[in-house]
Amino acid sequence: MARFMTLPKIGVNMVEGTISEWLVSEGDEVKFGEMAFKAETDKDIQDIPADQSGIVLKILANPGDLVQCKEPVAIVGEAGEKFDDLLKQYEGAAGEAEPTEEKEAAPEPEKAAPAAEAKSGEKIKISPLAKKMAKEMGIDYTKITPKGARISKEDILAYKEAAKAPAVAAASAPAAATAAGTADYTGIRKVIGTRMTESVVTKPMSVLTVTCDMTKMLAWRAEINQGAEKKVGVNALIAKACARALRDHPMLNAQLSADGDKIHIMEDVNIGIAVETDRGLMVPVLRNVDKKGVLELSDDFAGLVDRVKQGNTQSGDLSGGTFTISNLGSSGVEFFKAIVNPPECAILAVGAVIKQPVVIDDEIVVRPMMKITLSFDHRIVDGAPAARFLASVKANLEDPLRIIL
Repeated sequence: MARFMTLPKIGVNMVEGTISEWLVSEGDEVKFGEMAFKAETDKDIQDIPADQSGIVLKILANPGDLVQCKEPVAIVGEAGEKFDDLLKQYEGAAGEAEPTEEKEAAPEPEKAAPAAEAKSGEKIKISPLAKKMAKEMGIDYTKITPKGARISKEDILAYKEAAKAPAVAAASAPAAATAAGTADYTGIRKVIGTRMTESVVTKPMSVLTVTCDMTKMLAWRAEINQGAEKKVGVNALIAKACARALRDHPMLNAQLSADGDKIHIMEDVNIGIAVETDRGLMVPVLRNVDKKGVLELSDDFAGLVDRVKQGNTQSGDLSGGTFTISNLGSSGVEFFKAIVNPPECAILAVGAVIKQPVVIDDEIVVRPMMKITLSFDHRIVDGAPAARFLASVKANLEDPLRIIL
């Protein structure tokens, strides 16, 4: 059956991309997760994986076209398959034909009709994804003023957030606070806010937490790093522990297809690690973590962080992740819940290592303990298998021989 291939969101901050090059042609076969084209985002030119498998029947977005995430870039299906209906749907959504809608909108008493409400006989332009989101959220999209030529998913999310404002104001204290200053809510900061809101709204997330005894891991790391020219970093060890667990529990290394009909278990284990930069939160990706040693991973990660902070990222540095780690331990944070980075299934939040009294063999001893918290997409995986995955990560962190042999 013919279906749309869309531009996937491959990073926390990504909202749109400009097609720069196609890596496949019409008539070629593509597979889910394989690189299909290149797109320029707000950070760099990235290789973009296909979110569908099949024969490329029609390329819809040409080099130079600006495309919003989750919007169509091509049509894929079986060889020789007809796709006229999908083409009409695409052209209609772009405002060139149907299926835009007509709706009578009467102005409210003593008030002018909102700018986006359709006048008599006027068509409302809205993207298919935005229309679906509006229906799921119970939003009347005819009351939304689009920022562009048609209502987008960003307009839907902004409208939903704005609708909460009166309730927040009503619950505030009677005396208004005075602002000490202002900061622009633009650029990457606004993109991060939009992406995180989208994740919370669209993903039914659940959270699990365990505490790890880091005694053996820290002792092993100290021994390995003693006198070594290249040091093993904590993030590399955590990534390796997660990679081993992802191989044992592949549903946590899965992604839901754009149409929501299939769960794709990813072949590679590519782990993104959240990094703070002057430009905002960015997530460089360590590739094939399960196949590399911790020394190589530490070296790879150091190079990634250096390129990201200097703004010299290479193609692929920020794309293709299948799982994410967010570590705030260096800031002294003991526990937090991270938001899943779409389209991934899960993210691990890592807290600080704190010396605490614990009971070992009925005796109270002091051990370096660390909390790890898994946030996961409940559409893809249930609590029990997610708990088994988290238990595997804990076991790997508590016994370094499990990940270095």
